[in-house]
Amino acid sequence: MLYKIVLLLWLRKLLFAVTVACASEVPATISLTATDNCAGEITVEGVDTTVAGDCPNSFVITRTWLFVDACSNETSISQTITVNDTVVPAFVEELPASLTVECDAVPTVATLTATDNCGEATVAFTESTEQGQCANTFVVTRTWKATDECGNETTHTQIITVQDTTAPAFVEELPANVTVECSAVPTLCYFNCNRQLW
Repeated sequence: MLYKIVLLLWLRKLLFAVTVACASEVPATISLTATDNCAGEITVEGVDTTVAGDCPNSFVITRTWLFVDACSNETSISQTITVNDTVVPAFVEELPASLTVECDAVPTVATLTATDNCGEATVAFTESTEQGQCANTFVVTRTWKATDECGNETTHTQIITVQDTTAPAFVEELPANVTVECSAVPTLCYFNCNRQLW
């Protein structure tokens, strides 16, 4: 009859299970040794059976060591390795803060990238504008969403409130107050926004 060298492994089977986040963290297989009453020691490598999940870093490995003696008596032990990536990606650059600006000071769109614990992450950008009471008052909402290969997401939103509180300024030299005779009153003229004489 085949005997295991470490009987305690049977009693600790549940503790033998491993959960990791990434495929790169799966532990390497090891050799286990059993002794047989007739054949002596039998050493085998673990054999993996993999059940795929929904993404590259989501699957379950069943690693089995099967000991068989010369008379086909056998015993085995299995280890379950669960790979499950639930860690969201992280942005690399400093995140743009929400702010309030004048209409001529709206910042350009920041370029953000992201890293992931298990590999690559992509960043998608969207922007929407909500118009205010006049042409130069509005709210811009900018959203960056980083997504890894298993669909874990992290989002950053920047809200830019645009306002116009600055009064217009005259372009031409302003006429000074004068005192003149009735026959020397200066001519009055008007200019539109294109500086064309009406």
